Amino acid sequence: MKLFQPLVGLLATAVLAGCGNHNSGNREPEGGWPPVTEATAVALDNNLTNAYLHQDWHALSAIVAPDYDGIGDGIEWDYAALKREFPKIHLVEAHAEHQHVKTLSPEMLLINEDMAIRETYDGHDISGRYAMSDIWVRRNGAWFLLVEEELPLK
Repeated sequence: MKLFQPLVGLLATAVLAGCGNHNSGNREPEGGWPPVTEATAVALDNNLTNAYLHQDWHALSAIVAPDYDGIGDGIEWDYAALKREFPKIHLVEAHAEHQHVKTLSPEMLLINEDMAIRETYDGHDISGRYAMSDIWVRRNGAWFLLVEEELPLK
């Protein structure tokens, strides 16, 4: 039940953010967007993981939405906080144990996965197993990370 409550808030935030952006210039091209596939989700997830693994702010900033929300155990970050805190994040290794992809709309994807990670944050070892949820939104044909949630599994 503890994991369910943050997920409800995560989905509500994403749906509201996605709806607001639909009316702000995210016009579907004639003939529609290309279909959302499992390969799309895997590529997005790999790009995100690689940006953290390589401590590549340039790569990460290219795929994070300006209205990003990051939620974790006792934290909630916006884009500015992610940029400020990013140098303190040192992901060494990440292995997805289970991944589930849900297409919420042609312009929104939810990726849930359990991950085993080796990581430090600000010099503190935070390695372990985590439940991760990422919501991606397509804007003007490009995919952006809108919401990222990371909660430790006990």
